[in-house]
Amino acid sequence: MSSNIQERLEEELAKIDPAVLRYFDELLAENAPAVRKIVQNVLDEPISQETQAHLQKPLLPKPYQPRAPPRQRKSRKTQELLREYDPFPARKIRTVSDFQKDILDLFDDAEKEGEESTGRRFIRWRFIRGLGRNLTPDFMANIRERVSTSFYLRHVFAYQLRNIEDGTVIVYYSNPKGSQWFNKLEDAEKWLIRQEELRLDNERVERPSTKWVFEGFFNVDLKVVLDRQPLVGTGPLPDWLRNLAHGRAMVTLDTYEDNLSLWRCLAVHRGARADRCTKEARRLAQSFHKLKTIPPNFRKTSLDELDKVEAHLKEGSLVSSWLGIRVYEPERLRDGEVVWRLRTNPNP
Repeated sequence: MSSNIQERLEEELAKIDPAVLRYFDELLAENAPAVRKIVQNVLDEPISQETQAHLQKPLLPKPYQPRAPPRQRKSRKTQELLREYDPFPARKIRTVSDFQKDILDLFDDAEKEGEESTGRRFIRWRFIRGLGRNLTPDFMANIRERVSTSFYLRHVFAYQLRNIEDGTVIVYYSNPKGSQWFNKLEDAEKWLIRQEELRLDNERVERPSTKWVFEGFFNVDLKVVLDRQPLVGTGPLPDWLRNLAHGRAMVTLDTYEDNLSLWRCLAVHRGARADRCTKEARRLAQSFHKLKTIPPNFRKTSLDELDKVEAHLKEGSLVSSWLGIRVYEPERLRDGEVVWRLRTNPNP
């Protein structure tokens, strides 16, 4: 036993009557286990009410009492007054951070309208004025001027939402899916018209909750991702094809008056001589039209059937031997120059 404990025990025993101590000593000497049991029973007895009244009350959890939220009537009136008389309303300020993490100070600046940004394989235009109308004519004007290859489009727009409770205005960005690949400007124009109709439908805008109402459009971005394949209906004859006319790699087959021009080109491409390609051309036409015998005259093959012709020629052949058919159409400009416009692209 340590000295501190021994001293403390001596002090406590000194406070007890000596006669009581002698009586405890005799009991311990006679039957120590019985004395320990009696002491334990005394300690296990409940505390008396008098003693319990002097003890400190324990901290018990209180039942949950929900509180009503503060009334917003006064704050709503304040926000309405601010929106009506504030000299710098929030909807007039166009300073936000866009999806590229760069801070753009827009403030309805005319120099920013139709701003163009380019990359290695994309062009993007941003419009911030006159967003309440259909912007398809502006989009197509830029595409016709800057795009000459096949492409696909990303149509992204942002709009402002206002909270009806506290008047907070936020900028919300849409993230619609991109388009398919286009090789005709007419198809791209139809797609853009549909996207603009969806954008102008204010009832279908996405919102965080019903507490937010549409305030106005913020900006509209059109991103064009370019490909290397020529665009149908635009551009002159490619240089690699123009240079073939100076050698024997380009063959003229316009001296015949039947409907086998396409099939003669395919026959020469497969190795037949230009002056003896009629027989092979008839055989190819017979195979495509699934005829038992060769008729004296074949019907014309329209440009709309070129994808079926390509699919027919690819049957049973290796991918490396597949061919694509491009059709160019000559057009004479005002200065007399003749340019060749791409009319039909190969089927992908």
